[in-house]
Amino acid sequence: MAFSSQRASALIDKSRLEYQCNHVVNEVIYGNKNVGGNAMGYLLYGVKVGKPSAGVVVVGKDGVHVGVFINDTEFIHSSSSKYKVIKAPLSQLPYVFPRGYELRK
Repeated sequence: MAFSSQRASALIDKSRLEYQCNHVVNEVIYGNKNVGGNAMGYLLYGVKVGKPSAGVVVVGKDGVHVGVFINDTEFIHSSSSKYKVIKAPLSQLPYVFPRGYELRK
């Protein structure tokens, strides 16, 4: 399977109880929230890339949190403060990943 913008859009506003951060990425990339890795495992996913685009995984350097870009300027992730899956702009990366992040594809 590969990135699906339809799957990504369908996840927005889903409860964090149902979709933890890795579940969001697993669903968008593999089409099944239970297939794929955990947040830490995504540090080894694909190769590092320099800029975001649809399907690029953003993973915290500490391996605690992960999200996926839906286009060049927005990503989705499971927000612990809003307790649901949200869409966030590129400008939010330093706040969502305060210990730094990697982009992987």
